[in-house]
Amino acid sequence: MKAINAIVAALLLTLSASAQKYEPNTKWPYLYEDFTPGTIYFESNEKSAADLNIHLWGNVLHYIKPDGKIYQTDESKVVRVEIGTDAYIFSDHKLVKIVATEGTNLLVKLTRGDFDAMRSSGGGAYGSSLNSSASRDLSSLGLDLGGLNNPELGLMLQEKHEGRTIPLVEQYLFIVGGQQIEATKKAVEKQVGNAREAELSKFLKDNKIKWKREDSLQKVLKFLSE
Repeated sequence: MKAINAIVAALLLTLSASAQKYEPNTKWPYLYEDFTPGTIYFESNEKSAADLNIHLWGNVLHYIKPDGKIYQTDESKVVRVEIGTDAYIFSDHKLVKIVATEGTNLLVKLTRGDFDAMRSSGGGAYGSSLNSSASRDLSSLGLDLGGLNNPELGLMLQEKHEGRTIPLVEQYLFIVGGQQIEATKKAVEKQVGNAREAELSKFLKDNKIKWKREDSLQKVLKFLSE
């Protein structure tokens, strides 16, 4: 019985740990719970390995240097980013996760912090010192965020769990022929125009497309790529 009780207790601890979903906060405003080993691919065909994370203010790429400080990557030189098993590209100056591909066309997902919702529910001062440009933008929201102005990782880790939770919003996008298109019925109808209006209508009906589901959106990507 003691052995059985020990096994049950271990299972309960495992379930409890898995149920605690990571939530970014104003002291740790990153998409990932930890800086994760990854690779940055540059337009010069070079690549660099580093511990990476995505800062939710602007969805920009941060990495750690040997000096223990956090820096932002110059997006103009980056063509692809891999963080763990996830792959990203910059689109409209934001890092978006690649969900599916059809040739050179993509279905991507943008996960951003809903800072407007935080403002409407009440602000407050959180985080470390900020650069002046970000400070001006954030002041209108009544929020301060950590992870800006080359902060030290050690200090951020000390305060990692002390901030206010940042709600997240997910948005799917198509990138077709280099053009970004919202993954909504209205945006896709506008993209195909009158020439394929009837064809699109039949396709959506036959495939029972659900605009919130990735499997449905992958089918739409294939349609747009034909």
